[in-house]
Formats: sequence, structure tokens, C-alpha cells
Amino acid sequence: MNRRERTLLAQIEQDVLDDGKPLAGALRKCVMLGGHANSAALCDWAQRELRGYDGVDLADIPSYRVVVAPLKVDAAVMNGFVTGQQVSPRQLPDIARDAISNELPLRMGIGELEAAARRVSESGDVLKLQPGQAADLVRLMNHEIGNPRQHITELYWAVAAPALMGVLDQVRTALADLVGELRVAMPSDDDPLPTPEQIGQAMNVAVHGNRSRVVVTNAQASGESSASVAPAADEEPGLFGTTGRRIGAVAVGLATVIGTGAALWPLIK
Repeated sequence: MNRRERTLLAQIEQDVLDDGKPLAGALRKCVMLGGHANSAALCDWAQRELRGYDGVDLADIPSYRVVVAPLKVDAAVMNGFVTGQQVSPRQLPDIARDAISNELPLRMGIGELEAAARRVSESGDVLKLQPGQAADLVRLMNHEIGNPRQHITELYWAVAAPALMGVLDQVRTALADLVGELRVAMPSDDDPLPTPEQIGQAMNVAVHGNRSRVVVTNAQASGESSASVAPAADEEPGLFGTTGRRIGAVAVGLATVIGTGAALWPLIK
């Protein structure tokens, strides 16, 4: 490895070891290193972390960016307001149940994610993230409740500071693993630039979690993490203390209000 690229890798290492330093700088240097080494995989991963994962299929989002967060509603009721009322995804209209769960991919770029984590940590509040077309979904839910004295005003995931900080820590750890794996693959200062295969193997360990370190030409992500919400009983309590299951049955005439469940994407509130 020549002096310039060795220095670039060392800069990434120093950025990662400084816990107080924003991650964007190290990721931009990964883009540059990927360009020098002709590694599209490294460039693509670093650019996605920087710019976010909007429009990316859920299967292509790293598992460390998927968190578990409660689904909540705010509402106006007869005696005032209810805020942060937790609801089960099974209480949502049928059209949204397959698209919305307590699993939430955090798609924003790393700078926005760091700012959100800092703001939530300082305020002691939560980050509210809404499903796509949330306003239409809320209107449908209110129609199904059918009680003018109980009016949902907002539907959102409530993401706490530890979940946000955990994702940032995973990104920093992935960068540290990446540097460490490249150091192992290229122990000599006289080595040339890492090959795309060496970077691919390093990313297989650092990003995809495959610790086997088997050298392969085309590294593949091994396995996908998933989580599920335990099924609830057929009868759910009302959202605000009333009995019976009011939310769930969708009127055919309103089924087109929010479209298919696959179109629901998280947006920052």
C-alpha cells in the first residue's frame, strides 16, 4: 500500500477510535478508499450510510439498522387528551397489518441519525417516526372507531435514545471491524492497495456479521435477522379503555385510501 492510501486507512482508524467524532468523516474516507481500491461494494455501503436508505428494499438494509420500537397513538378524548397510548399492530386496519409492525428500519443518513440521537438524549423525549401516508391511515382508524368522542390525532413509532445510540455504536463497530480485517489482510506497509476481494471479505465480517473469515471472491451476506411480535388474542381491548374490538375490519369502499401496505415507509416526524 502506498503512503497516501496507508495514511487514509490510518485516518479512518483514528476517526473510529475517537468516540466523540462524528461518523460522517470516517465514512467519506471509506468512499475514497473504495474508489482507490476499485471496490464498488465499499463505496456503496459508505454512501448509503451517509445518504440514508430511502427507497432501498428492507432485505438490503443492514440488520443493525432495524430496531424494535412500540407503536403509539395520540388522541383527543372526552375528558382531554391521551398521549403515547401504545397499540398493537393487530389493532391496525387489515390493510396495514402486513406492512406495519414493531420492527422499524432507521433509514436516515448517519448525520441525521446522530443529530436525532443527540436531540432525544438531551430532551429525554423519544423520536417520533410516522408510517408513510399516516394521515390517511389515521382517518381510516377514526372511521372504524366510529366514536366522535375518541379521535386519534397521530400514529407513530416511539424510538428511544438507547435504540438510536445502539445503531450508531453498531456503525462505529462495523468501521472498526473493517479496518481490523484490512490490517489482517495487509500486514505489511509494502502491500499494494487492497483488492476488491480483500475488501469484500472484510465487509463480509464487518457489515454482514460473517466471522468465519473464509476468503471468497464474491462475499455474500450470511443470514438475515428477524423478529416477530407474539400474536394477540382475537379480542383486543379498545384503545382508550373501552371494551370490544373496534379497529380491524376495513370497509371495502375505504380500502383504496392508503393503498397497499407495501407502500408504507417511515418518515421522520
